[in-house]
Amino acid sequence: MTTTTPSMVRNRDDADASWFFNALVTTVAATPETGGAYNLTEHLVTAASNPPVHVQVDEDEAFYIVDGTVEFEVDGTTSVAEPGTFAFVARGCAHTFRVLTPTARMLVICSGKASDNLHEFFLDMGEPAPVRELPVPGAPDLEKLDRLCVRTGIELVG
Repeated sequence: MTTTTPSMVRNRDDADASWFFNALVTTVAATPETGGAYNLTEHLVTAASNPPVHVQVDEDEAFYIVDGTVEFEVDGTTSVAEPGTFAFVARGCAHTFRVLTPTARMLVICSGKASDNLHEFFLDMGEPAPVRELPVPGAPDLEKLDRLCVRTGIELVG
């Protein structure tokens, strides 16, 4: 069998980390590293990280809860997710999440686009994390948010 994507093993401490929407986001695997198939990130979040209701037009997004409790709302249906819960959000579905515990840790898998994708949105909207801890909460740059949403196919609907 021939493969064009090199295999890899990466320790969490060797992965890039960024501060994005008041969360600590660690890149487990970037889209180019998976041959364009998907990207995988680990998110340490608090209630200050709760996003507005939004739609990814071109990408599917999946969440696996590692620690904490998160409430997901997808197309008006609400579900509470605890450790071990998997939530899949198909492209085109309006969704958000709300962190119900002081912190939660989740794996996020995105697929559908090799470039201008959700992982690039996380990186471009955020900033490199100088330390692997939650940032001091702050408001996002709304002009930058609007510009990046247009580029990556994200529609804010609430």
